[in-house]
Amino acid sequence: MKPELHPAWRLLAVLLLLGPNVAAAQGDHGFRFVRIRYEDVRGEGRRFGGAAWAHDYPTAELNFYEALNRTTRIYLEGPPLVLTLDDPRLFEYPVLYLCEPGYWEMTDEQAARLRQYLDRGGFILFDDFRGEYEWINLVRQMKRVYPDRDFIELPPEHPVWRIYFDIDPVEAPSLVSGGFSKYEDRYLALFDDEGRMVALANRNQDIGDGWEWPEQNFDQASTISFQMGINFVMYALTH
Repeated sequence: MKPELHPAWRLLAVLLLLGPNVAAAQGDHGFRFVRIRYEDVRGEGRRFGGAAWAHDYPTAELNFYEALNRTTRIYLEGPPLVLTLDDPRLFEYPVLYLCEPGYWEMTDEQAARLRQYLDRGGFILFDDFRGEYEWINLVRQMKRVYPDRDFIELPPEHPVWRIYFDIDPVEAPSLVSGGFSKYEDRYLALFDDEGRMVALANRNQDIGDGWEWPEQNFDQASTISFQMGINFVMYALTH
């Protein structure tokens, strides 16, 4: 039998409004940040900062948890996790985060499993990459998941930018290269046949860096990086 999504996913939209005490009483899973670990195509640890999948880890997600606790009523259950796409626990968690997809490559089995995960209600966020080469690699990998679908530019009026915080993605400062990137920030998404967003790519952006180093980035840039992350999680949990 193919793994099903955890039934608690369907209750998370309600639990967002009810708060942690009610969520705990329900006995259901709360939200848990899940970072995807993969084999760096250039070799583990051969690039500055270590393996590509682990950039900003674990400080970024720990700070993101603090932001979720301070500004939302999302019930957080347990510390952040690191899983591979092969892990049977994948279907217990509705949101995945994958860092540096320019150096990510899947096996055929992993591609099929990611397709199954997304088709059954999951969502994946790609972050911390820049330039044409890294974008082409991400597109190549996701074409193995959805051969007939293309990334679509996410317009500034899309509800993901207003669902919790009011964000103008056009004016949002970049976290790439210390806020002085030569690349234009873009946000592109994949949608299923019903119009549900299943994947979002922060192209030429690095909100994870803003989570890791809030005291070293521009105040506005770091604040918006947390706001974006919270909006993305809120949207994924409620759609």
